[in-house]
Amino acid sequence: MHALILIASLALSTQAPAGEPQLPSAQAEAAPAVSRGAVLTRDTRGRPTLDAEINGKGPFRMVVDTAAQTSLVTLPLVDELKLPAIGEMNIGGVAGQQQAGLYGVDRFKTPLFDVESVGMLALPNAGVTEARGIIGMERFTGDRLLFDHAANRLSLERSGAAADGFVAVAGRLDDSGLLTVPVEIDGVTFTALVDTGAAVSVASGGALRALGWAETDPRLTPGGEIRGATQHGTVVLKGVVGRIRLGPVNFRDAPLIFIAGEADDAGAEGGPSLILGADLLNNLDAYALDFPRSELQIRIPQQPNGPDPR
Repeated sequence: MHALILIASLALSTQAPAGEPQLPSAQAEAAPAVSRGAVLTRDTRGRPTLDAEINGKGPFRMVVDTAAQTSLVTLPLVDELKLPAIGEMNIGGVAGQQQAGLYGVDRFKTPLFDVESVGMLALPNAGVTEARGIIGMERFTGDRLLFDHAANRLSLERSGAAADGFVAVAGRLDDSGLLTVPVEIDGVTFTALVDTGAAVSVASGGALRALGWAETDPRLTPGGEIRGATQHGTVVLKGVVGRIRLGPVNFRDAPLIFIAGEADDAGAEGGPSLILGADLLNNLDAYALDFPRSELQIRIPQQPNGPDPR
């Protein structure tokens, strides 16, 4: 069976050992005085990428992952840069948890931020992307991160009310400080994690049951396995739903991945949950994650483009 690959829902589940350097605070850098921007590129699976320098070397292309609490580097890059080991931490993804090494970095620089003396985790599953690592959200939680597909631009801006042409979808920050928003799938309310690091959108927990589907439904086909930041795999099913409604936008006849054989679990609002991946997000003209306001701000183009806005 074909094995699907994605980065999804990276979360730290333990602290570094006592006496070891801690990961930098998400508030370590003040909000930018002016907007900072960079060219928005993508990896071969459609996920947004940004060039980064580590300890003055690079640039190294890294995935910008809105569902990752913190930034990671691949083990080959750790070896290439001879980064010093400073501890271990547990990381978890859609497919399971795994212990990962923590490494010291003197300087981590992108067009959107420039920080010194930070700890970066090693990405256990280097095969998840051809990029050299993941840029997490620890640098952006005080600001608004704008993905402008029409202009191929990624920008970091001050938090604020949605700009002209944008519609704000009110959400909430989960226990990890990551943005979730409500969506409707064929009339059923889901809690969706906005996850640019996931190549595909994944419905978890009791999604099939909530939609009134069984795993034997003829609308479902075997989807192989998904593997996230860890090396664990999870069996999935593939299907197509009639409509996914995200604020002012409707995705019609949308493909979804369903986690097979998983017991019911509740999202942030007590219902089934969804990882809203790059396969759907890339259809938007532009969108921004405003972390202080807990909003997903979506630009509606003047002319019909991408998903049906009605």
